[in-house]
Amino acid sequence: MTDIHSIFSEGGELCQALPHYSPRDAQIDMAEAVQRAIEDHETVIIEAGTGTGKTFAYLIPALLSGKKVIVSTGTKHLQDQLYDKDLPLLKKIFKYKPVTTALLKGRSNYLCLYRIKTLRQRGRFENKKQVDDFYKIERYAGQDETGDITKLENFQDSTLASHVTSTTENCLHTECPDYEECFIFKARKKAMDADIIVINHHLFCADLSLKQEGFGELLPEADSIIIDEAHQLAETAGLFFSEQIGTKMFSDWLEDFNRLLALEAKDFSSHDSVASSIIEGMIELRKLLPEGNKRYALSEFYQDPKVADQLAHIADQLLELVVLTKPLIIRSKTLAQIVERLQELQESWTKITVTSQENPDDNTVVWLETYVHHLMICATPLDISEIFQKNSKGLKAGWVFTSATLAVNDKFAYFCAPLGLSDENTLCLKSPFNYKSNALFYHPPELPEPNHPTYIQKFIRAMLPVITEAKGRTFILFTSYRALNEAAEILKKSLSYPLFIQGDAPKITLIDQFREAGNGVLLGTTSFWEGVDVRGEALSCVIIEKLPFASPGDPIEQAKIDLINKKGLNAFINYQLPKSIITLKQGIGRLIRDPNDYGLLVIADPRLVTKAYGKQFLSSLPEMAKTQKLERVQKFFEYVEKKRLE
Repeated sequence: MTDIHSIFSEGGELCQALPHYSPRDAQIDMAEAVQRAIEDHETVIIEAGTGTGKTFAYLIPALLSGKKVIVSTGTKHLQDQLYDKDLPLLKKIFKYKPVTTALLKGRSNYLCLYRIKTLRQRGRFENKKQVDDFYKIERYAGQDETGDITKLENFQDSTLASHVTSTTENCLHTECPDYEECFIFKARKKAMDADIIVINHHLFCADLSLKQEGFGELLPEADSIIIDEAHQLAETAGLFFSEQIGTKMFSDWLEDFNRLLALEAKDFSSHDSVASSIIEGMIELRKLLPEGNKRYALSEFYQDPKVADQLAHIADQLLELVVLTKPLIIRSKTLAQIVERLQELQESWTKITVTSQENPDDNTVVWLETYVHHLMICATPLDISEIFQKNSKGLKAGWVFTSATLAVNDKFAYFCAPLGLSDENTLCLKSPFNYKSNALFYHPPELPEPNHPTYIQKFIRAMLPVITEAKGRTFILFTSYRALNEAAEILKKSLSYPLFIQGDAPKITLIDQFREAGNGVLLGTTSFWEGVDVRGEALSCVIIEKLPFASPGDPIEQAKIDLINKKGLNAFINYQLPKSIITLKQGIGRLIRDPNDYGLLVIADPRLVTKAYGKQFLSSLPEMAKTQKLERVQKFFEYVEKKRLE
């Protein structure tokens, strides 16, 4: 085994190669634990606090192991960072140990050459922007080796996105005339031959759930699987173990079907009236449901005879359409494939929207999400531990699960239970950052309870002097868009610093603008609680509006709570509280990103001191000085200014 300790120690290869590198005991402990898991095909679960250097702590043992290792990350942004920055740097340092690496994403991230060609042949563009987008996409497909559309600027905003990428359902696979040049095929082939493969949780879970979205053959070949940002895995896996059907899935099928008929069966039109009736039925169904983009339990509406009848009527018409189109299967493989796709749609619609309501399953929640013109209906398992273990047991690999936030009070039960993992081999590594000297926690006094109608007004009023002391340079993290928008309207009238509001620009753009401003105030929710890295003076204060309890109005959350309570356990203690603590720890992690950073943490929620469970949140904070006096905040920033001038 490679002497991992010496690599990370004073005078080791990292110190020699990286001018600003300094050894950290926690990083060495993690790297050695990862090395053991890889060598011995064991499972290890590691919480590595902010600043531990966990990326190098798992990449270096992987690179030096001589084994095939899959690294799965929480986001495509982190995936690109690992592949484009971290791995090339380490490969250069350890060039005596040559390894091959590959980056693999889900198929929706790659352009489809066949669909680009058929779109050109049809030439049906709705406006000049679509024409301009198409030529830009076509040029990129001819110039880029990977066809990775995430590298194509503003592509996600294009209305052509679904027309120039493929799905599992509409991909022609080996029947495609462009199969040999297919970007997905080439990416998979490269991954099959690589030593280190970087994927993301969506791709990993899709493959683990046997939906063949990703690579199918690759997981069983891995010697080790490293899951970074592992705190996201259970929720992502739950969605991929779900079954779903949507009105857009049918309209997409119909568009593909009509395009294929124009090429291979121009004489066929038997489907027209039934297909039109299905579309009309789906439009009528959407009208029966509330406006706006929101999730609901299907059971809320199934009691309405109009909704139940419309769901059943669509199921019957889909079956009729299957019968009408079946004669096409003898004409060609592509027509047979698209008829089979329709049959799968019909079976899923009937199972999810009708059968599930007539024969409910305690471990499954059926919910729908409404969009402006469409709706999606899903059947999601509530306890995925058995499914996850069953699907992962066949992989004879070592497993590393790691994140900055996995433990609650140094225990891993909350993370382990949903995935059916044992918590025997765990490691909890605290952040090496000096929070005692570099940070202060402020809890403002005399705010009302968060459900009080004037809470946001009084919260912002209490925060304005804090923001002034911080000279802007502040993140304010919210738990809902409603609270964020209300606060934004107040701050627009009363703030003298640059204001950046989630939704006004893409996330990465907002972060860059905030960083460049140097004295900005950024308002964010959900995605801004994690994965945001702003180092230095630009971010000196993180304000958290209230404790981040998930909304019980979400149908999945409510169903999980009900299931846990039915089992005789306390859902608040065993699920809602630890989940909120993990989210809070993620938010706190935005504050100190470098050993030389200084910062003020503010948690405004009065429940920290008025509720007994507040102690558990307080115990999850890094060890730092605490105050409820604004004067201490002022002195802290005076101290910070003095330290920065030294």
